[in-house]
Amino acid sequence: MDLLQLILVLGQVVGIVDAQTIQPKDNSRQELNRVVHQSQISTFRGKLIYEEIPPVMSLRAYQGEEFFLITDTSNQNRLILRPSLQVSHTNLQSFHNQQVEITAKYVQGTRPNLAETACPLDVEGQCLRQGEGYQVLSIVRFKPHTK
Repeated sequence: MDLLQLILVLGQVVGIVDAQTIQPKDNSRQELNRVVHQSQISTFRGKLIYEEIPPVMSLRAYQGEEFFLITDTSNQNRLILRPSLQVSHTNLQSFHNQQVEITAKYVQGTRPNLAETACPLDVEGQCLRQGEGYQVLSIVRFKPHTK
């Protein structure tokens, strides 16, 4: 089974791909991205940005998004980064505003139980996920080659 077949099977299992047309269903492109990237370890290069979370109730605070990697400066494409056992919160902070190369694994995050916590809701009335992003397994400063 090749990678495309595996993706299609996984997409059908989680209900985000229509087997008849082999197209993502409405509003499921992000879900398909999760399925594809869930278990892969990837390497990225870009500028690491740390944005302290203000002490107010907000969607960003709920989701805990404070580290970002800008991989394409022309369209400000940002990946959400998460600390790990290998790379701590403090370690990520020390790379603020620097060009880095990271090795990371995509994590889907968790969905709290609505009966147990107050949370922002999605269109289906369930709590939004928390902790989604790329868990950084290694990080080094990256210096582009200059001629």
